[in-house]
Amino acid sequence: MPEAAEDAVLDSDAPDDTADLRPWAVYLLDCKGGRSYIGISPWPQQRFLVHQAGKGAAFTRANRPRALAAVVWFENRSAAASIEARLKLLARPSKLDWFNGFAATTAASPAKREDGLASLPRRSR
Repeated sequence: MPEAAEDAVLDSDAPDDTADLRPWAVYLLDCKGGRSYIGISPWPQQRFLVHQAGKGAAFTRANRPRALAAVVWFENRSAAASIEARLKLLARPSKLDWFNGFAATTAASPAKREDGLASLPRRSR
């Protein structure tokens, strides 16, 4: 991906007037060293490419992603951010279990925040 395109993907995740009107995904990256990264984006496949290119989060610059392991769509940015924050409080096995067990969603049929919150285990750290 050319550098200008990478920057466009980074900039497109910034809040705007329509950010809360479109579906956003909570995504899981499988990174080197058996590590995982969780993020949110309205375009998770493109965001994965940005992470692979060494742009974006400091964690993924140090632990390059090998695969986009899972994507769960939510109704808007606010819902995705709520789920992401709560997932990051869980121990890694609980995070992976949540991604494996949450009902499949698509951008055309995203989950509601309440469904995501109800599916989360209590904090395990």
